[in-house]
Amino acid sequence: MSEQKPVSLFVPVLLIALAVVVWSGFQASQLYQERANLSSLRTGQEATFSNAEKMRRQLDSLAAGTQQLASAGNKNAQAVVNALQQRGITINPEAKKPQ
Repeated sequence: MSEQKPVSLFVPVLLIALAVVVWSGFQASQLYQERANLSSLRTGQEATFSNAEKMRRQLDSLAAGTQQLASAGNKNAQAVVNALQQRGITINPEAKKPQ
């Protein structure tokens, strides 16, 4: 008669637990690297973004001045405002002056 040896589940469970821990560590390191890369990209774009905001404020101020001239009767300014309106661009006459 053959004797059956009891099967131990310790080794398979230990291997699965170790695999889950290693996988979680790998995923955490990948996410950390992604976050660092995104942070450096954002830092690199801050100067460009601030320059674009400054340019937008200047353009809004220029357009508001052109609108004021057109309202005062300047023919050239009226032509510019009409051309912008035909292209679907609206002008906010209360635009703030660039800083």
